[in-house]
Amino acid sequence: MNPSLAAIPALAAVALLAVILAGCTGPGEPGPSIEVTPTPNVTVTTSPSPPNPALPGSATSVVDANNRFALDLYGRIADDPKAGDGNIFFSPFSISSALAITYEGARGTTAEEIRSVFHFPENQTVMRSGFAGIISGINSKANAYMLRTANALWAEQTYPFLAGYISAAEQHYGAKTTNLDFINKPEESRVTINTWVEDLTEDRIKDLLQPGTIDPLTRLVITNAIYFKGTWMKQFDQNKTTDADFRTGTGKTVRVRMMERTDEDAIYGYAETDILQALSMPYESGDGKDLSMLVLLPKIDDI
Repeated sequence: MNPSLAAIPALAAVALLAVILAGCTGPGEPGPSIEVTPTPNVTVTTSPSPPNPALPGSATSVVDANNRFALDLYGRIADDPKAGDGNIFFSPFSISSALAITYEGARGTTAEEIRSVFHFPENQTVMRSGFAGIISGINSKANAYMLRTANALWAEQTYPFLAGYISAAEQHYGAKTTNLDFINKPEESRVTINTWVEDLTEDRIKDLLQPGTIDPLTRLVITNAIYFKGTWMKQFDQNKTTDADFRTGTGKTVRVRMMERTDEDAIYGYAETDILQALSMPYESGDGKDLSMLVLLPKIDDI
């Protein structure tokens, strides 16, 4: 029987995991809702973007694993009655990369459950190379947008972590280890970690770890932070933003602010199936092919 996603919290006994996601948009971008209707005035294309030559072939396996995990987790969150009609916002790659570091130190049943939940490749070399390539690719971009991700290990200075584990975390996941005095200075350690988070997210996230989160029993904290700031390749006219109906996943209709583009130079990737419409919207990046938002619009309420 495959382990459920609910099995992951058991890892808290081994390490405190903190995943941090922050982002902001550039000027002239109203609201998150987008209304794009294919018309003769809008150029659409279904041609796939060419693969990034900078990424190793092993990255494909990790990307596939991350996408599968993302859909699994989204389904679990969306089905949670507590989610209601609220927005769901998370970074699957942040969670996967942080748990990949945890997986490096896991053995037996624990390792198998992590691998199954996150769909990690069975070949460790492929997995390590894939994560390293993706992380390097994300952090190498420095054109018209800002996108970066970082992992870090915060270790109790007296605990004998294996040198091989510390080395693997840094070599394959870019996670440097900082030794802290959790036993005698838990509060100071918490502040140190929070400062790292604030720096990586341009002060968008403050006080991630609340007082009491770190205590003398803490031995390892694994953090991942991801930050994005960008602007659309083709800006939306704020004067065309209007109120419109939007149907939520539960079938409820609400009024939201909708952006709109209908001019002929709005080039988007578009595809349609029996159950959904898909739209790829590029961000400004120098050549317009590096980064885009993929919007999926279901034709049915429960997809």
